[in-house]
Amino acid sequence: MLEAEPPAPGDLVLLPELVGSSLPGAAYLDRLRGLAAASRAAVVGGSHYDVTASGTVNRGAVVDPAGEVVARYDKRHPYGVEARDGVLPGTGGAAFEQDGRRLLVLLCADLWYSASLSQHADAVLVPAFSVTQWPTPAPARALWQHLSVARAYEFMTYVAVSDWHHEVTYHGQPCAGVTGFADPCPPDPEGYFTGRAGHAVSACELDFERLDGFRLNRSERGFARPSPA
Repeated sequence: MLEAEPPAPGDLVLLPELVGSSLPGAAYLDRLRGLAAASRAAVVGGSHYDVTASGTVNRGAVVDPAGEVVARYDKRHPYGVEARDGVLPGTGGAAFEQDGRRLLVLLCADLWYSASLSQHADAVLVPAFSVTQWPTPAPARALWQHLSVARAYEFMTYVAVSDWHHEVTYHGQPCAGVTGFADPCPPDPEGYFTGRAGHAVSACELDFERLDGFRLNRSERGFARPSPA
């Protein structure tokens, strides 16, 4: 994970959970389309609270550079203050394709449920607004790091988490700031997880050829069946 440069064609922007706050659906999509057009990149738009006739759902969308909505996703597992406030469980994550690769979006806590990864994905993209009850963010960051690496290795996929800074709060609870990237097959054995929690923007490059080689190696050693095409 490196200090980011401006997005280039073919890149993807991953925003944190609730970046859209309580914007109405049309206004939320307008913001995403503006960002996608300006950056010339697909935008995984974090989420917003969508107030529906049956209640409030934490949901988001993926918009391509042309402004088309290519995926919509909900948070299946609201928790803590969010659940007590009456936010309803949604339908869960959603997948979309970019450059021939299948990308799966899961909102925050949904990553903690392995059933959320039942469908094949070349990368799992996680908009997050992690909150912690600890006096420092270190314990929550350690848990997210271990979870992200475990998910990446078990499901043979990349896991990217976009979170808020520690100074941001949700109903008085501080954010843990767990932004990071889990790589199941890093070229450096110290590189299973890289995090830049203190940076406003970070970037990472997904080497899918190396990921394919990792999957083949695990299959040949009897750890996993070949991934579906």
